[in-house]
Amino acid sequence: MKANKEKGLIKERNQQQWKLHQQLAHFIKDLDRLPDAQEARLNRPKSSPQSLLPMIF
Repeated sequence: MKANKEKGLIKERNQQQWKLHQQLAHFIKDLDRLPDAQEARLNRPKSSPQSLLPMIF
């Protein structure tokens, strides 16, 4: 920890962990929002390509 005369102790943060938490927060925020009309229209179920049929059956 670093000592700062004006603010007291400042905890050094792990940059990799901080970035991970920021990305997770943005992901969760996007999951919570409702899709707009354009996005809902484009998000329709589609049939799978024929090349994937042997994997299914």
